[in-house]
Amino acid sequence: MLRLFLDNRVGVLLLLPVLLALYPIGYFLGYSAPFGQAQEVPQLIPYLAKVPTAHLLAHFFMLLVNAVALNWVFNSREFLEKNTFIVSLNYLIFASFFHNWGEPSWLFVAQICCIIGLGLFFGVKPQQNSKKTAFNASFAFGLSVFFEPSFLFILPLLLLMFIVIRGFFWRELLLIAIGFLLPLGGLLSFYYLSAQMNGIQLLPKWQQYAANWQDFTLLGIFGIVLIFSLLGLRARLLKASLKLKKQTQILTLYTFYVLVLGTAAFFLTGQIGLLSLVVLPFSFYFSYALLSSSLGITSHLFFYILLGFSLLKFLLFTI
Repeated sequence: MLRLFLDNRVGVLLLLPVLLALYPIGYFLGYSAPFGQAQEVPQLIPYLAKVPTAHLLAHFFMLLVNAVALNWVFNSREFLEKNTFIVSLNYLIFASFFHNWGEPSWLFVAQICCIIGLGLFFGVKPQQNSKKTAFNASFAFGLSVFFEPSFLFILPLLLLMFIVIRGFFWRELLLIAIGFLLPLGGLLSFYYLSAQMNGIQLLPKWQQYAANWQDFTLLGIFGIVLIFSLLGLRARLLKASLKLKKQTQILTLYTFYVLVLGTAAFFLTGQIGLLSLVVLPFSFYFSYALLSSSLGITSHLFFYILLGFSLLKFLLFTI
């Protein structure tokens, strides 16, 4: 199976719904493996959460869309000389730790906005005027705040990423800030004019979260994934082009920013929204580990262990 996804065969994407269908088994059996605080995440569009939808099917559909979109970003921005579809499979595995089937959540809708934003950011040219691209990318990230308010903290990251790519151009940086805050400003204006500001809750209440052993298990797994990812990235950069080195530089900045801030938010509030953004760079970098000849069978073995654990965690966490 792993070899199929590592090759350049677009037809392998047809296997994604089959593999993804294995995950709802835990939901149908009645088990759950919660990660973080078991409470409703505040929404900037609260009435959307009341729309009667088939949450399980919504999760299924959004995970497929995000997996394919993220894989498209990887291939179209030439993170590898040839096309590969292992990124989509990595995404499904990593994302499985951040939600429970059947429960309402807008997290993966927020993530598709971030995936689109990342794809646009990687289109910024270091030697060219990129006002339009920067604005569009930040606007896509700004839309994600509608569905996951904690993504509001991404704005400083976008400014840092742009500075790494283009340098300090204050007009373009100002456009990034405007593009990011524009959707939020429009929504807040609507609530202000309709006298509904009291119903807005931008951020969760700050209170220390007492993590349990399941939480620490998942955090430990992410730590191992990070190690494999960095080893794979190191091997890849030994023969990388200047363009790829610049792309991985800003993606590494993105990785550690959301990892540090997301972990802090997790222990302070029990929310996993920001931390869930690590699945995007992990899906890229872990692909390098799987393709690395130096890591070889070690990374492949860990992949199958991770896949098995992600499928069975709803049983293992009830033992």
